[in-house]
Amino acid sequence: MEITCGFTIPITLYGLPPSLDQIDESMGKIKEAGFSSMEMEIVGGNQEYIDNWQRVIDKSSELDLDIISIMAVTYDMFSLDQKKREKSLDYFAQICEMTNRIGSRFVTNCFYLPPELQPKEKSELYHGGPPVKIKIPKNFYWPYFRNMVIDQLTKSSHIASDNGLEFAMEIRAGDFITSVDGLIQLFDNSEVENIGVIYDVAHVHAVKEYLDLGIHKFAENDYIKLVHLSDNDGAHAYHLPPGHGNIDFENVISTLKKINYDGPLVVDLIGGENILSEAKKMKEMLEKLI
Repeated sequence: MEITCGFTIPITLYGLPPSLDQIDESMGKIKEAGFSSMEMEIVGGNQEYIDNWQRVIDKSSELDLDIISIMAVTYDMFSLDQKKREKSLDYFAQICEMTNRIGSRFVTNCFYLPPELQPKEKSELYHGGPPVKIKIPKNFYWPYFRNMVIDQLTKSSHIASDNGLEFAMEIRAGDFITSVDGLIQLFDNSEVENIGVIYDVAHVHAVKEYLDLGIHKFAENDYIKLVHLSDNDGAHAYHLPPGHGNIDFENVISTLKKINYDGPLVVDLIGGENILSEAKKMKEMLEKLI
């Protein structure tokens, strides 16, 4: 298992999305903190990233810092509006091409709430986090929506495969799919081979799932592609340093070993004044557990 740095660290330092200058600076800091790899995010249509992507590739090569995965931030991927969904797929395809160019193994996405399911007021727990209250439109019909989601996942999987990438969806509290069993059922129903999950223990813990049992459930079909690690007390999906919640990291690592998981372990902390120092300490703790 390789320990890698999550993109939540640059987001904490600079906001979302970081500029290209801030990406350069954060990559250097992440390398200095002892990491040899990191994740990134690209917001669909971010022209600064698109026009200057070779600069990021060159910086990664100069630092010998691998970019192992890229999150495609496509907020309209599951919109009720077909044109918005199609545009999101275009963005996703563009991000897949960029992900391939930089030599990443994974392209990932989230079950973002469609824009038509509007949050009530500003109910996010933290910047970039999910709302806790939403408005359901009168014409919303779950069976239709579920089939549309499966169709979008299938198309995304094929686009990823065409670019030589593995495709994974992150399980998060506050999205429209939040349970382990619900996600497995959706994957099974999609009937595509190139699909998997980012197992984010902070989010899974916040929706009151048993972390070790969830790992075994996803392991049945080898769905776990990446693991995001941070701590909380199960009340909210905060991404805190170990010791600031009650997640049993020793048990998580032990369970991952039992299923023979050998993929990336991502230090996925959010917030705090000493984020790089905390990330480095967490990396050292995980190395000892491994």
